Amino acid sequence: MDSVVITGMGVISSAGTNLEEFWKTLSSGTITYKEIEEYKDDNNYRIKIGARVADNSWQVLVPNQYKQIYGKASQYSIAASISALENAGLAIEDLSHLRVAIVLSTTMGEINIEEQLSMIKQCENYEKITKEFLEKYRTDNIVSAISNILNTSGPIYVVPAACAGGNYAVGFGKKLLEWGEVDVVIAGGVDVFSRVAFTGFQRLLSLSPDVCRPFDKDRKGLVVGEGCGIVIMEKLCSAKARKAHIYGEIMGVGLTSDRFHMTSPHPQGDGAERAIACAIKEANISPEDINYISAHGTGTVANDKIEVKALKAVFGSDKVPPISSIKSMIGHPMGAAGALELIASIQMMERSILIPTVNYLHPDPDCDIDCVPNIARKANINFILSNSFGFGGQSSSIIIKNGSK
Repeated sequence: MDSVVITGMGVISSAGTNLEEFWKTLSSGTITYKEIEEYKDDNNYRIKIGARVADNSWQVLVPNQYKQIYGKASQYSIAASISALENAGLAIEDLSHLRVAIVLSTTMGEINIEEQLSMIKQCENYEKITKEFLEKYRTDNIVSAISNILNTSGPIYVVPAACAGGNYAVGFGKKLLEWGEVDVVIAGGVDVFSRVAFTGFQRLLSLSPDVCRPFDKDRKGLVVGEGCGIVIMEKLCSAKARKAHIYGEIMGVGLTSDRFHMTSPHPQGDGAERAIACAIKEANISPEDINYISAHGTGTVANDKIEVKALKAVFGSDKVPPISSIKSMIGHPMGAAGALELIASIQMMERSILIPTVNYLHPDPDCDIDCVPNIARKANINFILSNSFGFGGQSSSIIIKNGSK
């Protein structure tokens, strides 16, 4: 069976809206979240910080007529997809001759439209609720928007797998290519910063009051973020035929559910452990072959220690490879997390540098692993494992092989 490879990547993140900015921010250990202006004087909010995309340069990639038709999540997805195609060396006009699938994950969809609708209802300005406005709210708009602007006619899918969704999207895209259903897959995840998510995590008491400290003994919670990550996937033979740059080969995917709780991980890391093991089995490698792990690493008390427990169950207590979490710098972009973390991991392989976990000061006996604390590190990376876990027990792991090796 011909391998499935990644040949293009596009990002929109608080860490940057192109690959070079994204890398520079993360490799330098720069925190990108801060106090949210509209919440700083609002007594309804105990926590005030979040990670938002400040650079609006991505908007030039979205034609004005689409800005009127689609919401922000769709616009993020359009811009990141166009960037990823350009990075892959694929012209938009070439896509009409190919079978192109679009697979994206999201947790909140076009939630900003719902928030605007709520404000309209509160003010009883019902005349503003037009058919066109309501149509912006449809979650399937996110993939339809990409298909419309790129003029593709292949299958489109929205993956509702919470914060594990980015890996689910890539995993499903891999299967579509292996089944011979499509020639190219545009896959990834997107979520925009919203009052709904910000309020929800406040009520769950899951937010950090200052910084995100994955694996630190004094970690207090996550930081809400936003963004979009897109990868271009195709068969190795077609990538070689057009002399495309191959970033990495998708070796194994593990998708599971731990069947335990709506918001809390299984106390033994059941789903996470099985997802990791399944990915390793499909990749047909041993745990010792993996050189780096991109952690889900939210910075919450429960998640981090359970993730470490799952890793130790698979790798052995003293054999877990270096692991880090970019959420320490960009917060948690929810449905976009898996895709952005996968892209960051691929950049690490390309540059032979491990991105750090920042804000790490105090070791936790429950998280006694090498989390690449605070400073980036040179490393030879042949295989990476990227983990993403979500509410409802959805767990996902992906293994990528270095495309240059």
